[in-house]
Amino acid sequence: MATRRKPPKNVGELDFSKRLADALGQQAEPEKPQTGRMPVVGDRVMVGTSDTVWTVLSISHSGKEVNLHIPDTTLQRFRVMISDLRFLDGPFAPKPREPEKPKIDVEEVREHIASVHHSIMEHLNGEIAVLKKYLKSKRIPFSASDALDGFSETTEVGWKKAVEAIEAALGDE
Repeated sequence: MATRRKPPKNVGELDFSKRLADALGQQAEPEKPQTGRMPVVGDRVMVGTSDTVWTVLSISHSGKEVNLHIPDTTLQRFRVMISDLRFLDGPFAPKPREPEKPKIDVEEVREHIASVHHSIMEHLNGEIAVLKKYLKSKRIPFSASDALDGFSETTEVGWKKAVEAIEAALGDE
């Protein structure tokens, strides 16, 4: 036969009302996340190492978790820890990287300039020589030939100025 259960010992009167009133009177303050920034509804964030951009939909009462969604979709993510967020706006946003300046092979540039200079001047002097010969055959006075020589020299001086400007730009790199 089964034994009877013993009645509980009389512990006295239990009064939880005071402890309950104290607990309800204390408001738990939301903890600041480790990132130093509390999210705001509408903030654009990324989670972890993902490149997906989420928007903060709501923040929990404790301030430790947020609910996220992707704009213009029905995709949502619930109870994400604030410490896992990367903010895209504001002072904690990652700074965009500046593109690296391309490395310039200065010697290659100088060789190419010298090659073009030689090619241009050779072609120009060849054409001027042909023009002089033509003018001589047509018995044009010699002063026209002198003007062509001056043009060739002026072109050479202009080329030297252009090369100096290019060298100055290469010196800045």
